[in-house]
Amino acid sequence: MSTLLTILAAVIIFGIIIFVHELGHFLTARMFGVTVNEFAIGMGPTIFKKQGKNTLYSVRAVPMGGFCAMEGEDEESDNPGAFNNKRPWQRIIVLAAGAGMNILLGFIVVTLIVVSSAAASGGITSTTIASVEAESDAARFLQPGDKIVGINGTAVHIKRDISFELGTYQGSGECELKYKRDGKVYTDIFTPMQAELEDGSPYYLVGFTVETNPVNLLTVLHEGFFQTVWMVKLVFVSLGMLLTGGASVSDLSGPVGVVSAMSTVAKTGLMDFLFFAGFLAVNIGVMNLLPLPALDGGRIIFVLWEIIFRKPIPRDKEGYVHFIGFILLIGLMIFATWNDIVRIITGVF
Repeated sequence: MSTLLTILAAVIIFGIIIFVHELGHFLTARMFGVTVNEFAIGMGPTIFKKQGKNTLYSVRAVPMGGFCAMEGEDEESDNPGAFNNKRPWQRIIVLAAGAGMNILLGFIVVTLIVVSSAAASGGITSTTIASVEAESDAARFLQPGDKIVGINGTAVHIKRDISFELGTYQGSGECELKYKRDGKVYTDIFTPMQAELEDGSPYYLVGFTVETNPVNLLTVLHEGFFQTVWMVKLVFVSLGMLLTGGASVSDLSGPVGVVSAMSTVAKTGLMDFLFFAGFLAVNIGVMNLLPLPALDGGRIIFVLWEIIFRKPIPRDKEGYVHFIGFILLIGLMIFATWNDIVRIITGVF
């Protein structure tokens, strides 16, 4: 995929993710009778608009961002349809619906990929062992027919869960493996096998092949659901690394870095590209739920405060907090974009 096509694809994907996000706010707002003054896709000057019965629908020039402007969201309003006059639980649902729709979009994309892959291979990868490599340390106790159900204290639902946990293995020490045999769960300790990627960097594995499950609605939804859960876990692990020093703020990427990553992934195939797009949708959804000012999660915190203390924080003071948070987020975005540019100049990407 050429650079121009990658940029175009990135714009389309971001546009879809943003549209779905704002649609989540819009649909739940309308469901609870909230007056939506404007539903916009994009930012900046308006290039198209249509006035509905109660809502102005618009498309704006810059294909990044968008908004669902609700009456009484950032200011006091006596309008019965104002957001601030709705019950707290209704406001929480409206605020969380955007992120929920993003995660749902990621689930749909991943599930479609599962269906495509299953059609090509004739089945869906399971966690039931088909064979064990003789040189694997786990060959001491594993045998065909065993079903892996946990590793290092974490439940295993799909094969990717095993790789995810072994991704933190540092090359020394033992790991715990739980497996089910004849209806009973056993726990044993093993030392992972080391293998190498194409670039020579090491990765670790248990050392077995797995059976495939038949393709039906249940197995497809199971795989799609837990693939999406894996994506959510990956976002939190990345945030945890950032907070604990496992990753540096210099590793942050902005839109330029995302487009560059898309270009790299696109070279490996359409399915990988779509999987990345699904992960991006989930990532944006989870990030929006973080309890930070200006994000949906930050707004939910203010509603929870109102529920707990039975008194809302004055709307103008809440607005100041979100404005400061917005400025900080813009600053972080600029910083991340600068990181991207530096990486491009130095040839890191």
